[in-house]
Amino acid sequence: MKKFLIAGALCAMMIFPAAAQEVSARKGAPAKANWFVSAGFGGQVYLGDHDRQVEFGKRITPALDIAVGKWFTPSVGLRLMYSGLSAKGATQNGVHSTGEVMPGEKGGWGYWLSYQKFNEFSISAEVLFNLNNVFAGYREDRVWSCCPYVGIGYARVTDEPVANGYLIRGGLFNSFRVAKAWAVNLDLRAGYLGDDFDGEVGGRSGDGLLTATVGVTYKFGPRGWNR
Repeated sequence: MKKFLIAGALCAMMIFPAAAQEVSARKGAPAKANWFVSAGFGGQVYLGDHDRQVEFGKRITPALDIAVGKWFTPSVGLRLMYSGLSAKGATQNGVHSTGEVMPGEKGGWGYWLSYQKFNEFSISAEVLFNLNNVFAGYREDRVWSCCPYVGIGYARVTDEPVANGYLIRGGLFNSFRVAKAWAVNLDLRAGYLGDDFDGEVGGRSGDGLLTATVGVTYKFGPRGWNR
């Protein structure tokens, strides 16, 4: 958790002074300009207490992203995102067990473990920073934009026993312009959740979630910036 907070503070210290120097006049009404929606699909891997005992490839599950956001300056934006679908791993206490016992000799790495699967989702608010505009200046026809982000949110397991928790995450949102209003996205991120989110409480401070999705963004008009 401390690492995410430190990273967010460093990004803010670096980017907000640059954003303050920009002329924020929009093409059109400020409140209506530079809104966007995006959707993506890919895979995610849950990192729980016993999940390392399951092969990495067997823990990959589908991931869905749906977001709406707004750029307030060419360098700083905010989005609200729904993400999730399901997660897989291993359980020792039987919570969210599939009923399939993991292989292993008595006393070995698979003893008392069974495979686990549960449905989950999260809703988060995230601050995005466009590094290209910070260091190279705003350019409307730029093909690739690199946008690191940090955010916090609410996470929920929808299967019984239901669980609720917090989510802290950061990532890298890569946007590739294909038309004036359209872009293709590659979103890579890592999240931090409470240790008991998957129903297992171990000796760790929390669980992790790695996600990679590919999708599209539509930018509503009016879009762009005047210098």
